[in-house]
Amino acid sequence: MNNEFAQFQDAFFEEAAEHLAVVEEGLLKLEQHPEDLDLLNKVFRSAHSIKGTAGMFGFNAVAEFTHKIETLLDLLRNGRKAVSPSIADLLLEALDCLKMLIQSTKSGAAIDDKTVERLAGELASSSASDSQASAVNVNRTNAQPVSGENCGGDQTFAIKWIPPEWLFQRGLDPLQTFKELKSIGVLTGVTLDMSRVPELGCIDPETCYLSWTMQLTTSKDQKVIESVFECVREDSALLIQPLEGAGERAQNLVTEADFSAEPEAPKLLGQILVEGGVVSHDELDRALREQERVGEILVKQKVVTRQQIEQALQKQRQQEFRALAKKPDATSIRVDTAKIDRLINLVGELVITQSMLNDLGSRFEMRQLPVLLERMVELQRNTREIQERVMSIRMLPIGTVFAKFPRLVRDLSAKTGKKIQLILSGEETELDKTVIESIGDPLIHLIRNSADHGLELPEERLDNNKQAVGTIRLNAFHEGGNICITVEDDGRGLDRDKIVAKANKQGLISDSDKLADDQIWPLIFKPGFSTAERISDVSGRGVGMDVVKRNIESLGGTVSIRTTKGKGTIFILKLPLTLAIIDGMTVRVGKETYIVPLLSVLESIQPKAELIKTVVGKGELINVRSIYIPIVRLYEVFASESQHRDPKEAILLILETEGERVAIMVDEILGQQQVVIKSIEQNFRKVEGIAGATILGDGRVGFIVDVRGVLEIARHGHPVAA
Repeated sequence: MNNEFAQFQDAFFEEAAEHLAVVEEGLLKLEQHPEDLDLLNKVFRSAHSIKGTAGMFGFNAVAEFTHKIETLLDLLRNGRKAVSPSIADLLLEALDCLKMLIQSTKSGAAIDDKTVERLAGELASSSASDSQASAVNVNRTNAQPVSGENCGGDQTFAIKWIPPEWLFQRGLDPLQTFKELKSIGVLTGVTLDMSRVPELGCIDPETCYLSWTMQLTTSKDQKVIESVFECVREDSALLIQPLEGAGERAQNLVTEADFSAEPEAPKLLGQILVEGGVVSHDELDRALREQERVGEILVKQKVVTRQQIEQALQKQRQQEFRALAKKPDATSIRVDTAKIDRLINLVGELVITQSMLNDLGSRFEMRQLPVLLERMVELQRNTREIQERVMSIRMLPIGTVFAKFPRLVRDLSAKTGKKIQLILSGEETELDKTVIESIGDPLIHLIRNSADHGLELPEERLDNNKQAVGTIRLNAFHEGGNICITVEDDGRGLDRDKIVAKANKQGLISDSDKLADDQIWPLIFKPGFSTAERISDVSGRGVGMDVVKRNIESLGGTVSIRTTKGKGTIFILKLPLTLAIIDGMTVRVGKETYIVPLLSVLESIQPKAELIKTVVGKGELINVRSIYIPIVRLYEVFASESQHRDPKEAILLILETEGERVAIMVDEILGQQQVVIKSIEQNFRKVEGIAGATILGDGRVGFIVDVRGVLEIARHGHPVAA
């Protein structure tokens, strides 16, 4: 398989993922609005597209299974079956199976044949009672009316459709398009044009030479008609023209309309010669067969044997297979062309500014200093705007992540026996693509915990004067240059007494500890910590919650909790807009400059001598408002020089990571600034305690501190040269 074909396959998998999301979202909405025909048509078209393109690539298992889903969907939209809970369950389960089939096709993983066979049987059984689908009467010569279910149309459209020649090669059936037209109105005057069909000997059975003209009387607007052709629109010549009257006048308009097809692609030389009668089809085939391949030429020259050629071909096939198997998952992003156009304009302005600076530099005089400063300001403005525009290209709406949670909540509701409604808001909030891809799993953990342990059963809620239906709210919004995502439930809330008792039992706190609420709630993020009275296969406070916190902090974010007993809990995730640029505090240690992520910085202090204590086994501690925090000397961690070795003369930055606080000793705070993160691991090697590097304004390299890494190094006493 050549790389070019593999590239098209990647495009198929990307499009299939989008269509699967549309189908899943549509099926979930259909449960609430089973009469919504537009929604059904939308779901059908996405399933139809998956089937067509899968057939084109030879993914027969995917195409055949999708065909069974499509058949059932067709019965639903034609009104022969109703959208019942059992049908919705079957279609959603079949959708999961289809996802598995596509993923197996992509990765080569084993297919669960039993599940595929069972669901294929259930889909066929559900469709069996209505398998007598009516065929569309397409009259080849005369205009015969085709009756439809929706006869209340009040406007007639003339339609001319010249399908692409590859229509059959992609497994697409033009009759399906006529069925869809019939479902939205009265289809009349269907006339087949066979003028493009070549002589019998030149016919390629996989090529579509046909085209049609027709009239459709419908109450739908033109956009609905255009949407019917969505699956076959690519490379089609399509004209939809509203007519004021029906009947003979309309028919005349159809035949007189300028339905010129799109320019044809250049034909091959052989095809032109055949069509011109210069050579026959057989003569062309014979000429093509006489073309020798390099292997045959080498055998004729007796340079190699046929066995060696066959071995080389076998080796080539194995290499292609291994290359395909090792190929990493390529990620791509679709960008609004308006963003690209604006970026190109800005680059143009930047080039103009640079040209003006070059011109000024070649003949600079001191009296031109104001002009130089003005040009520099312009350069700075253009650079900053380009940076913002480039970053915006990677920004995607978080709604792409939120879209999968209605299905999750639906399944959790069925599994736990609870009535749950999910309310989404802020889906349009944009976040960096890397953060988007990483935030899904932590949110799944939080929603599962809210559904399983946060919300009560309907009887319990009614006893507590609550509505039987519990609510989970998922919201995203901007706050202070960061993105906040909240997961809120109106359930029972966290039980302080249970958490304290459990923490006591596990030795996390002692009886003498007097902790505030905001110090108690984070205990549920400790590994293995749970107050649940029963083990659930859905979730448990503590099961996965430590992973949630670790994942959020690995993205440079924080997670906090607000809860009220009996009223509910809110998890608040605060994330940076992007992982490419961070807000940092620039500090100096000796001659080195470090950047500490601003999200980790709580405060900075210059301690007094009486606040510093040395405890056996715990090292130096600083007393900050009655809380003792370990002191870490940054110059010791990185085995570098330092101006100050006495904490009283230095600066202590109080940092927080994963619920732990640490005081890092530095010589001087230089300021705050945004820095662009450069990976050290990709360009050099992984360095413990360093999250990356950046180029400072004076051209030197500054190291970005990994707070958790520094804490671990200080704890285990292994300095790192950075």
